[in-house]
Amino acid sequence: MMAASASSSTLAAQAASRAATAAWTGHDTWLLAVVGISIAVVVVLISWLRVHAFLALMVGSFAVSLLSGEAVGKVADSFATGLGNITGKVGILIILGAVLGRLMADSGGIDQIVATLTGAVGPRRLPWAVTLVACLVGLSMFFEVGFVLLVPLVLQIAKRADYPVLRVGIPAMAGLATVHALVPPHPGVLVAITAVHAQIGLTLVYGLIVAVPCAIVVGPLFTAYAWPRVAATIPESALAAFTTSTTAGDEAPRRLPRFSVTLATVLLPIVLMMLKAGCDTFDLVHGTPYTVLEFLGTPVVALLVAVLVALGTFGYGLGFSRERVRESLSRSFPPIAGVLVIVGAGGGYSQALTDSGVNSAIGRAAGHLHIPLLLLAWLVAALMRTATGSGTVATVAAAGIVGPLAHGLGSTQAALLALSLGSGAAFLGHVNDAAFWMFKEYFGLSVGGTLRTWTVAHTLLSLTSLAGVLALNAVLVG
Repeated sequence: MMAASASSSTLAAQAASRAATAAWTGHDTWLLAVVGISIAVVVVLISWLRVHAFLALMVGSFAVSLLSGEAVGKVADSFATGLGNITGKVGILIILGAVLGRLMADSGGIDQIVATLTGAVGPRRLPWAVTLVACLVGLSMFFEVGFVLLVPLVLQIAKRADYPVLRVGIPAMAGLATVHALVPPHPGVLVAITAVHAQIGLTLVYGLIVAVPCAIVVGPLFTAYAWPRVAATIPESALAAFTTSTTAGDEAPRRLPRFSVTLATVLLPIVLMMLKAGCDTFDLVHGTPYTVLEFLGTPVVALLVAVLVALGTFGYGLGFSRERVRESLSRSFPPIAGVLVIVGAGGGYSQALTDSGVNSAIGRAAGHLHIPLLLLAWLVAALMRTATGSGTVATVAAAGIVGPLAHGLGSTQAALLALSLGSGAAFLGHVNDAAFWMFKEYFGLSVGGTLRTWTVAHTLLSLTSLAGVLALNAVLVG
């Protein structure tokens, strides 16, 4: 294992050396300008003209191809090829994750997790419990879906316990944002993993290692500092909506799934992927047992197994009819349509950058500037997040720029590079982020108060996770 690490480090060093010594040309300068122009096009379309990210990334892709001198006939082909590749690799994971999350929500599994963990702690430890709840819920849900589902419960907890709403609201946001940025199978991390050719199981292990201290810092610790300094009021409209949604007789499950069953179902795909990663890393199992673990630990299979188990634990096992389960499954797909098209467009943008030779120019620029690859990945993703407001858009765009520089990296380095992209994409969420306004409205904040909570928390998450990635790199790679 040490020999493999040394070999990968040598390859990376040789690649960096070639990049640094290669002659810089005027065409390379123009290609870097093309990147800036294309990013500006995407930002203007999304932020100013309010064009959907799919169309903005498509136009940005065409701009890259045309301005870099690609043949006109290949412009559309580059985008279509990239869209098909990334959708085929990542799309099925997004779909299965959405199904698992919807089954858990409709069965009352989220309510069970919240009730059990918050009931087991006192008021002083409530922010810690809510952070843990949000992390668990966020493992199988997209940020926006988990946020919308958790916020009414958080508001109700604050009202019933006569508790400052931000003392539970910030931890809920922090837990969801942390796993969304760092832990697969979330779409941004999956795109980064695919782009840099990382192992999903290994990235999952390292992502969890980095996520734990990040969730603590951004959740309960930052909350203790922030909530006394920012005024917030629980909106009555949100509480009314919560009451209506939970008392409708035709929507309430006959009984809630047990906490242990809910937790086991949610963690099942994570455990399967981590077992496979452990076997690959430490060579623990051989023969038929390894073949079985290798199959079950494949991300698509692990999520499919969890969904099939969830049909029982969150559906038929609770007495739901086949029609009720079918309705839950059907409701899984509309919320992820936007995510799928954005991820696909990001793949098309990425392919256009690769075909134009922009990535080689960036590699040479990084070599001349002596920017470590992990920092370069974080910086590009952070700039894209600041400009576009979307963590997913930032990750897919940055992955397209940085991904081709990952050739020759070892498995550990590739996994850490994927996490650097996710870390950068969490940076500085502000007024161009739709979730920024959701947080403001749900918790009755002013714009200034939202900047001092939401924006500061995301910046802290990005910087803390970057520090964690760099620390792991120093320990594991040297």
